[in-house]
Amino acid sequence: MLFTPIYIAMTFIKTWRIRSFRARLLEFLSGNTSVAFCKVPENAAETPTLSSKLCTNPKNAYLCDLLDYTNASRICSMKPTQCIEVNDWVSCAGGLPLGFGESLCEADLNVEVLFECEMEPHEESSYHDIVTLESMGQPIAWKAGSHLAIVLKTNIENLSVVGFHFVGGEFIIDHKLPVVRIQTVQISGEPNKATDLSMRGLRSEIQHSLKQSHEGFQWPIHAALLRKLSKVVDIKSDRRNGVEMNGGSDQVLETTSVGRRNVTLTDVSTITTKSLSADEDEPEVSKPVEVEVILPKESPVKSPLRVTETITESIIHRSPEKKTRKSPEKFLNKSPERKLVVPEGGELVVENVTVEIQHNITPKKSSLKLDLKKGTSQLSSSLLNISSQIKSITTHKRVVSTTAPKRPQSQMEMTTQVKEETPKSSPSQMTPKSTKSSRPLVNTKSPNVLIYSDSIVARDNLEASLKKVLDCDRYTVYSVTREALCAGAWRGRAALVAVAGCAGRAAPLLLAHLLDGGRLLALCSDLLHTVLPHYKTAEIRENEVVQFSYDKWKSVKMKHHIFCYQASPAKKQFSTESDRQASQDANMCWPSKYTGHPGHELDIQVLASEETWRTPSLLQATDLTNNGVAIFSQIHLEADPCDYLREEGVRSNEARLEILHKILGDILGLHVKDTKELTQLEYTRGYFLGNHVQKMSLVEGWCKAVEGKRVQKLPSLNIQWCARNEPAVDPPSESFLPVYMYECPEHFSTVEYFDNLTSTHLGRVVIYADVVSSTVAVTSGALAHGVGAVARRQAAARGRGGNHWITPPGQAAMSLQVWRKISPTLPLAQHAAALAAVRAVRSDPAYDQLDIRIKWPNDIYFGRDTKIGGTITTANCLGDDVIVDIGTGVNISNSVPTTCINDIIADHNKKHGTSLAAISIEKFLARYCSQLERILEYMESDGGVDAFLEQYYQYWLHSDEEIRVQSSDGGSPVLGTISGLDPAGWLLVRTESGDIRVAPDGNTFDIMSGLIAPKL
Repeated sequence: MLFTPIYIAMTFIKTWRIRSFRARLLEFLSGNTSVAFCKVPENAAETPTLSSKLCTNPKNAYLCDLLDYTNASRICSMKPTQCIEVNDWVSCAGGLPLGFGESLCEADLNVEVLFECEMEPHEESSYHDIVTLESMGQPIAWKAGSHLAIVLKTNIENLSVVGFHFVGGEFIIDHKLPVVRIQTVQISGEPNKATDLSMRGLRSEIQHSLKQSHEGFQWPIHAALLRKLSKVVDIKSDRRNGVEMNGGSDQVLETTSVGRRNVTLTDVSTITTKSLSADEDEPEVSKPVEVEVILPKESPVKSPLRVTETITESIIHRSPEKKTRKSPEKFLNKSPERKLVVPEGGELVVENVTVEIQHNITPKKSSLKLDLKKGTSQLSSSLLNISSQIKSITTHKRVVSTTAPKRPQSQMEMTTQVKEETPKSSPSQMTPKSTKSSRPLVNTKSPNVLIYSDSIVARDNLEASLKKVLDCDRYTVYSVTREALCAGAWRGRAALVAVAGCAGRAAPLLLAHLLDGGRLLALCSDLLHTVLPHYKTAEIRENEVVQFSYDKWKSVKMKHHIFCYQASPAKKQFSTESDRQASQDANMCWPSKYTGHPGHELDIQVLASEETWRTPSLLQATDLTNNGVAIFSQIHLEADPCDYLREEGVRSNEARLEILHKILGDILGLHVKDTKELTQLEYTRGYFLGNHVQKMSLVEGWCKAVEGKRVQKLPSLNIQWCARNEPAVDPPSESFLPVYMYECPEHFSTVEYFDNLTSTHLGRVVIYADVVSSTVAVTSGALAHGVGAVARRQAAARGRGGNHWITPPGQAAMSLQVWRKISPTLPLAQHAAALAAVRAVRSDPAYDQLDIRIKWPNDIYFGRDTKIGGTITTANCLGDDVIVDIGTGVNISNSVPTTCINDIIADHNKKHGTSLAAISIEKFLARYCSQLERILEYMESDGGVDAFLEQYYQYWLHSDEEIRVQSSDGGSPVLGTISGLDPAGWLLVRTESGDIRVAPDGNTFDIMSGLIAPKL
């Protein structure tokens, strides 16, 4: 009686778990998403790929969510939906390939699923454990190679049950075949029903094999027949490239022909060869038949077909360029040759062709796996797409991870080949008309340092720590959202990406950043086992303070990550105390691979280990191809130890900052502050420059004297207008600026500035300070038309969209207040500012050849790749007037972080033998104000907008540029060509469906990838 309640309870729990699993599947299948269930063999040469290689778009797949990851299985969702074309697959009609019975008859079979099975039965399995495919759905198509792949239609209920049992243990289908992958896909096309004359015989043999009794059925023979029929269908479908499934690859006969019109395969026989070892004494592999098609040179005349057969002795070499090695996988000899002589007309019919299929021809002692890509015509380019394996030497002191790239499958020298038609290039493969849209590797001179964390506290701590260590005159530290990180627009433009905590869907992009030569800092992040998959074993160590030693810092106390990742014991990577010394001498290699990325070679070093359990605390991974460097810390380097160690944490915090200084400077190669430089940037007082009468008139109108002092309150800053020898009520700070009206600054030449100024209003009165929070804050109130603010350095400057803006010494930073009436030309003010900044240099005929240009809408570039400045424009209404605040920053004389105008001038002089003088900040600002006033004035005249646009187009980067426009709904980008600006400054893009307009605000333009997308 007790058994019945237990059984009912277990059934209820199982049903509840399946329903919960179904709910999760429904959540992750919504939208443009695929879900994959994969087995992860314990001693596999490589981990399963993210998406099946049978799909047409596996390289586009990126990880969305990792639903489950154990040593035996993995469940993950990916985008976009993975697609399979089944035109070269075999139809499941007639019970093929495994002898299906009646399929599931349900109307809502709306989920298409791919099953990949091993081709070797699991003999230990019981027939009671077998799940028949017809009970799960309706089989549609199949393909046989190193694995058996079957596509079927099912529903979410059946998929939930299948997935639940798949992750619960070994999943066996008909004929005891273990399933290694289940993946939702979207199929297109129609499978081949194998009804042609050349296939009927094989199809009948397979059906006859399925009718055998259990004792008489022989799976090896049946599997060979499945491979044969699948290969014939593959050839008939003109698919002349091998498709590699998980665990192996199949080689397809490369057929090419000269002058051929029609070839019909009527009786194709197939030779299959087993996996080979590297032993020299193995027997010969096979004796394939070669076919030579001889076509007459004369014009074809209809006549019956003559076939003559000649047997010759020949040797088939794998590669004509290399010496033949005497190993089974390198050559095949004594192959009979069959020649077909084609008469002067008629249809060519090739009969009794022998096609050789080689399965898993891989030396047992070698870590190389052959991978044939897209046929003979693309063998050279396949080197770029070769999968690889990572081998690692086990040691606590140093782990060297090397990846030897796989060699491409060599082409067999055939007596006769059938000429393959050159495939048409897809739009993505076509060579662009210029290199302007190609994305370079990481720009190590980029001023951007990006940080991301799923914890606000960790993010703020990380940002504060980096700002204490990095040279703030060279780098701007950005905190980015998850959406911005996953969008990937930062690729190639970040000097460093720092992640604290979970990386989520951005993990593949961060790995790609590393492999492109980028710098990566991961603190207590799951990114560790993404880049180094063998570090996936974790134990919980909540709020544990550990001691570790690194370089000169000994027994430093800091908090450990809650998850302590270490190398998987199953891989023998994490040695015990007894075998640690032995592991240093024995090169214990194990293969691994990060799915979805090309082959790469990593050098892994354990920099520090915690002193109790010797688990790695600091690891360094270096990509030996592009020299990318990543530091992984399982210690909370972003947090001040004083927060949890109190007084004892003072010493640890000093060590923490010094360790960060060494990591960022010595290992990651960034510019860091002098270790002795701990002082913050000090704010300075300001100076009011211009005509004395005009200055006093303005100040008296802005604020009245209270107790002999004039203090003006602006939205984010208070200004005290100081007379001669008047003391300031407060010292200069971010929110307070004392401005002296009767003195001149030391670091700004008022004489040079006003000598070059030709404007009537703009820039005639200027507030100058060596250091302020930002010049925009100084002009944020309703001052007067033409009033400007200039700073030598800005402590908290902002660009468009709230981005940080670096203002080191040598940059011309100015804000101008422009008062205008409401008019149709008002939106063009920001474009006028960008044009004025360029013309401040290039309007001088001697400097016109300098390649300083405008990137829409508001950036100043040198060439196409190097940003040297930008503008920001805001507007506020005051009655009938519109107050436009225009902020501009251009690097004049500082070579960091990218380049500057005077470096551009020096390079031009060196290349062309000229002697152009360097430009001072004062001269640039004066010419900028003069140009801006002139542009705004003629823009208001008749025909002024057309004249403005004509001049604007002379300096911008985008004439007839092909771009993609991403809509805010997340759909596919629209291809188009830039045709110009409309009168409101919106970008005009010509597309196949008509012209579209793109607003300058709320969008970001990635010039290197040619993508305009909404800001995240």
